[in-house]
Amino acid sequence: MLEEKNDNLQEADGKLEIEISDSAQDNAIETSEPETAAEISTSEIESEVENTAEETETAHQTALDAITNSNAEESEDETLKERHEIPMQDYDTFSLDALVDELKKLINTDKVMSVKDHIEEIKKSFLLQYNHLIEEKKEEFNASNQDPNEEFEYHSPLKSKFDEYYNVFREKRNEHFKHLQTNLKSNLENRLAIVEELKELINPQENIKDTLKHFNDLRERWKNAGSIPKDKYNHVWNNYHFHVENFYDYLHLDREARDLDFKYNLEQKQKIIARVEELVNETDISKAFRELQDLHRIWKEDIGPVSKEHRDVIWNKFSELTKKIHDKREILFESQRANEQKNLEVKKEIIGKIEVLGTEKVNSHSQWLVQIQKVEALRNEFFAAGKVPSEVNEETWAAFKTAVRNFNS
Repeated sequence: MLEEKNDNLQEADGKLEIEISDSAQDNAIETSEPETAAEISTSEIESEVENTAEETETAHQTALDAITNSNAEESEDETLKERHEIPMQDYDTFSLDALVDELKKLINTDKVMSVKDHIEEIKKSFLLQYNHLIEEKKEEFNASNQDPNEEFEYHSPLKSKFDEYYNVFREKRNEHFKHLQTNLKSNLENRLAIVEELKELINPQENIKDTLKHFNDLRERWKNAGSIPKDKYNHVWNNYHFHVENFYDYLHLDREARDLDFKYNLEQKQKIIARVEELVNETDISKAFRELQDLHRIWKEDIGPVSKEHRDVIWNKFSELTKKIHDKREILFESQRANEQKNLEVKKEIIGKIEVLGTEKVNSHSQWLVQIQKVEALRNEFFAAGKVPSEVNEETWAAFKTAVRNFNS
């Protein structure tokens, strides 16, 4: 990893490449209380300080967990990373035709999991609109049909196309999962075996040159071991880091060579911190968070350990900056949720207007046509109003369909 290393390392084994390790990653972040000139004896103040420290620790860990979980998911399936490159649109505002066209476009990607979330959102929006359309057609049929034995039938070429495209996606997804699960299991077994070999390296009877060669061989195997199940990611990586660090601290290397290695790794981590400080001011929060994910992965997977005196300090700085970006991301989510709430109010107002139209009496066919045009305009406004909170989406649709049904009855 380090071309600028001391020659002592190269003489030992050709290249001593120490992999990721950050002891602080195994545990929640510890926030030390500031030292005071005089001991504070008041129990209430001590309790307040302890609570503040715990709250800070919890807040930092929440931010770190968000990064870890995202990286674990994308580590299991690398194609998921590309989902961020495809913008997620408000599919509730799309017409049925537009939804089918968008689905057709997305299924042509080679990396099916990069569009999984988009396609599932399209499916939800399509079925909500389509089911509403079917109910309208059924009501029209019942109102005009004079034969009680005739059953309602409605064939939609658009629905047939949608089903065809969605089945293509489902087949691709199933094939992808089948292949992925086989590889994940094999890769996990391989990584666990590497960790076991790593444990055995601490052997004072073995020649140091042979030990270092074995260590570098293990590191190379680890780099190429492939993805593992996301629920095993953090545990397996932390276990690996622990034994790498343990081996590194145990090994009696040339102090100058070891210090150079520590120094190089510290510089790399300081560069990451400098970049994260810039990301804190990035206006595109989603973009900043995605880059932060990558920087956490590099920190964890690509950069070696630093000296013990710097480990906690530099990790705590990194986690503090991580929390700042996480907090900005939460504010963005709150803004999106507020916008969804506004959309909900708009849709409720539209439903109310349709309900009022349903109670108005008309005295002529021409008046009835005017009322129908008003409802159709309100219907279009409803579809264009945008996404509402997911927990009330079904309820809102049900209220809309009831209002339209009552108008038509």
